[in-house]
Amino acid sequence: MNTQQLDRLKQTFAEYVQTFYTSDDEFLNNHIHLKECHTKRVCGEMRALAAALAMTPDDATLAEAVALLHDTGRFEQFTKYRTFKDTVSENHGLLGLRIIAEKQWLGDLPPDEQAMIQQAVEFHGAKALPAMDARTLHLAKMIRDADKLDIFRLCVENYRLFHENKKAYTFEVEFPDSPEVSPPILEAILGNHLIDYRLLKTLTDAKLLQLGWVYDTYFDWTLRQMRQRGYIDGITCWLPDTEPVQQAVRHIMTYVAARLDHTHRA
Repeated sequence: MNTQQLDRLKQTFAEYVQTFYTSDDEFLNNHIHLKECHTKRVCGEMRALAAALAMTPDDATLAEAVALLHDTGRFEQFTKYRTFKDTVSENHGLLGLRIIAEKQWLGDLPPDEQAMIQQAVEFHGAKALPAMDARTLHLAKMIRDADKLDIFRLCVENYRLFHENKKAYTFEVEFPDSPEVSPPILEAILGNHLIDYRLLKTLTDAKLLQLGWVYDTYFDWTLRQMRQRGYIDGITCWLPDTEPVQQAVRHIMTYVAARLDHTHRA
């Protein structure tokens, strides 16, 4: 994929997103704007990660195309279902694939590059990655890391806004704001396992799930950004001061320190 093809894809994608804004639905517009801005930032994170990994220009361009398209399904998903929660709507990765195919956005790319982008988009939000060829797997790992970085940033900002003024908060809150942590959530954190989204019952559970993404971060560069930018601390500061929760936080902090303080890899 060359830069001219990427530029055309960016323009086409931007025009598509604009079709979801309305003149009389602020709630919808807020969430469409949220995902539009998220996509732009994930593209930036992907460029930075590609530079850290010293990728070739062609592969870096392909990686940015994955970042551009990774959340294609989110716009139609929220417009139709009024939620970003896949479990009560539909899988946004698969929805994105259908839209990309219907719009024929990748038609000018070689078949192997089309397949790589499609697989990376399909599985960017999966609990685990399936078997893939090495080049596609690398792209899939990259988009999962770049996506997590910006989601962490969004979580930090949105938790701050929510907790400082709940009445004025204008975005979807999926779970009740309870200090309780579900036992399976705590067990997963302490076992260095990813958390099944279907097990979440409280906002505390959701925050711990997000912190548990450190176990699913592929590149040390990404984990280092999470720590250096204050994203991990920015979520833990809004967690309740209960022993089960703080036990989970201590375990996560120990994991991050053990992984980063003795390595210098990208």
